[in-house]
Amino acid sequence: MVLRTPIFSLALCAPGILLAAQTPAGGLPPTSPTTSAATTSSAAPVAPSATLQPSLDVVKQALAGMTVDRWKASPAIRNEAESNLQSVQRDVQSTLPSLLATADAAPDSPAKTLPVFRNIDALYDVMLRLDAAGRLAAPKDQMSALDQAVSSLSDARHALGDQLQTSAENRETQIVHLQAALKAVPPPPPPPAPVTCTPPPVKKKRAKPVTKPAPPTPSN
Repeated sequence: MVLRTPIFSLALCAPGILLAAQTPAGGLPPTSPTTSAATTSSAAPVAPSATLQPSLDVVKQALAGMTVDRWKASPAIRNEAESNLQSVQRDVQSTLPSLLATADAAPDSPAKTLPVFRNIDALYDVMLRLDAAGRLAAPKDQMSALDQAVSSLSDARHALGDQLQTSAENRETQIVHLQAALKAVPPPPPPPAPVTCTPPPVKKKRAKPVTKPAPPTPSN
């Protein structure tokens, strides 16, 4: 699936700053409870799969009823439509589930959700091309199913984009509060000046005089 639309410049360094604020050097006091509460979102994050799955079910149902080989169109249009149909099926069945599992494991992480949004954005683009071809050649019931799938996918795409933006804004707010908390922490006191100890004077011991032995008395 081709990625087409970059959307966000994300703030992803909050965990490192949070760790620095919680473990200040030199036994300094941690961030106040008021600041901690201000950096925590009150609403629980929504798993991306919960936002997308109803729409994906509609897309799967629409694709299951497609009979492109019977469309009243030129071989070129049918071939392109069949290629787009297979591309969407491969993405929905193989690529997207692993991306959703990763994002669901950390629903408040913009870094984990962004690949899902990019995939859905590209998927929506392919669905639009398939829908445009269907308007020219597909039977009425298949055309109606395609229209419903595109509309549902568009709504889910916008909802996921809103979630992603909210998550990024929450991370940015955390960074602002944590930076302010770090600035408010007083610097550690300077280390005490080293104390120079003067060793006591060493008393020199006087050498004891050497007593010479008396010369031997000569014998008679």
